[in-house]
Amino acid sequence: METDTKKTEMTLEETFARLDAITAALEDPSTGLEASFALYKEGSELLKQAGGKIDLVQKQVQVLQQAAGGAGYTLRPFDETSFGTEAE
Repeated sequence: METDTKKTEMTLEETFARLDAITAALEDPSTGLEASFALYKEGSELLKQAGGKIDLVQKQVQVLQQAAGGAGYTLRPFDETSFGTEAE
């Protein structure tokens, strides 16, 4: 059963492509009500999975920061509150 889970797990790119297809199908007036509900449910699940993957990646991102005095570089965890600010 574990291989079934691995088969159905998509990359973020695949997830976004599927979400685009779901959006197009939901916008198509020929899509029936039951199919629309099923597509909406699938899209909601995909959004939840993608959000979890993005959160995980964000936690894993590290920033290369120049040490004080220019004596080298160190890695530190990404902190979105200080993103784009220069250390002085």
